[in-house]
Amino acid sequence: MKNIPIKLAGMALFLNDNKDSFATADITLPNLTPMTTTVSGMGILGEVDLPDSGHYSSILLGINWRTIAKEAFALVGSSIKKLEIRGAFKEFDVSGTQFVTKAIKIVVTGVGKGIDLGTLAQNAETGTSNSVEVIYIKIFIEGENVFELDKFAYVSKVNGVDEQEDVRKALGLA
Repeated sequence: MKNIPIKLAGMALFLNDNKDSFATADITLPNLTPMTTTVSGMGILGEVDLPDSGHYSSILLGINWRTIAKEAFALVGSSIKKLEIRGAFKEFDVSGTQFVTKAIKIVVTGVGKGIDLGTLAQNAETGTSNSVEVIYIKIFIEGENVFELDKFAYVSKVNGVDEQEDVRKALGLA
């Protein structure tokens, strides 16, 4: 029997390969929404929206802060940012009747799209947040690469399957 996922027990955020982590409120992970093409015509009853393999809509990552933090401004501006998000998931091992920890690592390269400074109210969090436009993302679970997308290098890999290998070959990029 498989483990039962319980919760995220801890996380850390690193910027530009710095070994000091940020203290944020939380991180809003991006939606990975494939772009689609609507196909209709002879042999099709109506229309079908088919995913365009490897092509994704704009991908936004959100970083939420408890207050207006100096570190939030490191994510503002047009320079490329590299983020590394690490997490420790707790799961319950049914066969061994014990808790186990699973690691997740998400590597993101992107550009800061802005900062929402939030609201100043006495004895309350500000709700400050950053948004980052993701141009590269790679997700590891227990060290295994489960997803990789590089929008500028025609790389889209899901569970080890390279969805764009034939396209790179056709374009002379591989």
